[in-house]
Amino acid sequence: MTRRVRNPFVRRACLVLACLALLVSVAHAAPEPFKDGDRVCFVGDSITHGGLYHGYIQLFYTTRFPERSIQFFNCGISGDSASGASRRFPWDIGAHRPTVATIMLGMNDVGRGLYGKDNPDEANLKRRQGAIDHHVASMRKLSEQLRDAGSRLIYITPSIYDQTSTMDKENLFGVNDALGICAEHARKLAAEFNGSVVDFHGAMGRVNAEYQKTDPKVTIVGGDRVHPGKMGHLIMAYTFLKSQGICPYVSKTVIDATDATVAEAVNCTVNELSATSTAVSFTSLEKALPFPVPNGAEKALELVPFVRELNQEVLAIKGLSPGDYELTIDDTPVGQYSASDLAAGINLAENTNTPQYKQAAKVAAANEKRHSLVAHKLRSFVNTEIYLRNLKTVDLNDFEAVKKALNDRVEKLREQNSPYANYYAGQVKLYTEEKGKEPQYKQEIQESLKTMLTENRPTKHQYVLQKKQ
Repeated sequence: MTRRVRNPFVRRACLVLACLALLVSVAHAAPEPFKDGDRVCFVGDSITHGGLYHGYIQLFYTTRFPERSIQFFNCGISGDSASGASRRFPWDIGAHRPTVATIMLGMNDVGRGLYGKDNPDEANLKRRQGAIDHHVASMRKLSEQLRDAGSRLIYITPSIYDQTSTMDKENLFGVNDALGICAEHARKLAAEFNGSVVDFHGAMGRVNAEYQKTDPKVTIVGGDRVHPGKMGHLIMAYTFLKSQGICPYVSKTVIDATDATVAEAVNCTVNELSATSTAVSFTSLEKALPFPVPNGAEKALELVPFVRELNQEVLAIKGLSPGDYELTIDDTPVGQYSASDLAAGINLAENTNTPQYKQAAKVAAANEKRHSLVAHKLRSFVNTEIYLRNLKTVDLNDFEAVKKALNDRVEKLREQNSPYANYYAGQVKLYTEEKGKEPQYKQEIQESLKTMLTENRPTKHQYVLQKKQ
């Protein structure tokens, strides 16, 4: 059964337009789109380690630019700081030989525990400033390491700490202001190192403020005020991709049925056109696939104009007689549209029934598996090995020694009543039980990448539009 599809250009208009206006930020050097052959490292803390924004960016590039060969690397580590990233640079980040690196750090650098106190004393204020100074010095050192490795630098200002939501969660007020200071220093470093800037901090703050006008308890980040969920990460991916100046069109096809001509064809090739005032058919080879919005991230589309500005697969057919029309692609009914909607242009990127969307969904499924294995297995292994490397007395190849060192750490944390004891106990369990499966996980990741780079290849499709009786 086919479904009637409303014109997408009139949906979600009010809130999207409001947030679009708020996304205008101060001028700074914008990053160029990733090129064929680029090796991109996303450097960060837990928001990168387990976060999704870079996975969404990778999915976008895989579907939008299938002809480009680009490698993406998750170089985030939970709990990390700029100084920690600098220390692990030689064996963890630099080992990927990045041609491009994004740096988003600060959430753990500012010392969140120093905030949320009324009337901080001079010692507290001094510690706050010391944390910022250490962050900036470490960011400069990390920048030097990446520059010397031949990497183009993209500074991502820190994602927000939500200190405005009225949610029932302790509010360490002042943390977000400290992150704003980190953002200003990131801009200065970008100028110093000939880098570019993506302003997550400013953009997310403005969108979050607009969102909270509907309900002061809501947030685009998580219930801990720190870690965004799928919605927040899609907003982050949108901000990043928009800053790169990506063209909005997956493809754009404009047909004039009056004289059976192709008036416009953007990023596609249209052939075998036949058109009357009541029926149109043609073949199209589009050079890209639509971006399949991840389940759970859809709310982001009400807050930022992702669809309008980055995901337009436009089909416009003018000169049709009034009435409703059924569209089939490859003999599959995908929707019903009015002549007026078709004349204005419909966005097939929002239509989950099309063969193109279903193809893109296969790419997304493979990407989700790849991301999960990297984030929850490989990067967690690296996180544990950072601790072991810092001990400098444990041979990573001596499993029994490794196991003892890790269990000793957990025991010590428990003796200290550390709130992190259970977290590290889980990490030790993961490492000791699954580190041996790392070759298997790497193979599965490669298979997922192969699927992504196979399923993203554009194919020719047969379009038929017929007036309903």
